[in-house]
Amino acid sequence: MPPNDLPFEQFFAEKIKERGVSLKKLAEMTGISPSHIESLLRGDYENMPSAPYFHGYLTHLGAVLDFDGEGWWEKLKKEGVIKNSGELDTMPRNRFIKQSPPKYLWAIGAGILVLIYLAFQAPRIFGKPTLVVTVPDANPYVTASSTATLAGTVSGADSLYLVGADGEQEQIIIAAGGSWQKSVLLGIGSNSFEISAQKFLGGKTTVTEQIFYQPTGSGAASSSITTGSSTTSTAPGTAGNSTPAAASTPAGTPIH
Repeated sequence: MPPNDLPFEQFFAEKIKERGVSLKKLAEMTGISPSHIESLLRGDYENMPSAPYFHGYLTHLGAVLDFDGEGWWEKLKKEGVIKNSGELDTMPRNRFIKQSPPKYLWAIGAGILVLIYLAFQAPRIFGKPTLVVTVPDANPYVTASSTATLAGTVSGADSLYLVGADGEQEQIIIAAGGSWQKSVLLGIGSNSFEISAQKFLGGKTTVTEQIFYQPTGSGAASSSITTGSSTTSTAPGTAGNSTPAAASTPAGTPIH
């Protein structure tokens, strides 16, 4: 407890001397302005701030100079030297503490950022993939080989599948850069292949390739294959001639 036989200004001066600190150093250590420290040394309480600040000053000074700041606070209140504007006189909350924005403002800000992101990324996330078939270079395509290669590029797809003429589905590996390639077996005649690119959250793009397998030197019965506006024909052997007629193919249709 503070001694009763000494005024605070005298006690305060002795404590400063005992600690061996300057007023400037004491102000730096406590955060109290030098002018208020000088007012305390003079006993000039009229120039001190209101009760909440004065109370805080005594607490800080007591902690630094090793005396009972709370006890002196009660003693000075009894002596009536404390300026008090009432029981509701409290230290402003934003004087020493930085106020944080309400939590709902953070939530609103985060929601706005998410909406902006989705607005720019929605086509990439939810749109349809781009699928291009570069091999074969015609559709429908006619070949004399029992095998064929399907190849091309794809972008914006999470998976790529091939459904063959037999209805079986196979996954196609997408290489770096979006290129893909798949070898297929052909049956004589028409072969239909469906290539499908799929996004996880978006749409699906499908391309159907039609490949006709026509073996060379076949003695099969006459047949006709319509490819758009062109017709591919194979004629049977002519009576009295042991050599079958040569097969004709549509102009401009590649044959492997």
